[in-house]
Amino acid sequence: MEINDTNYAPTDLRDRFLNSLDTEDRTLTLRLATDLSDCMNPLPGMTCNQLGLPLGSTYGSAARLVLARADV
Repeated sequence: MEINDTNYAPTDLRDRFLNSLDTEDRTLTLRLATDLSDCMNPLPGMTCNQLGLPLGSTYGSAARLVLARADV
């Protein structure tokens, strides 16, 4: 099975997303979530708990949840 690298986001993008969640920067969080909606990188466990997602969720899952909560 071949892994598609386009489904994995760069570290700096993922870090900015986590930081925007921590600082509650809604505008930035929504913008970054749009870029991460297909990301397959695993989300840190603390962030899974923060968002109410199961452990082992992806950045894509978190991004889609953030966008859904914002009705985007």
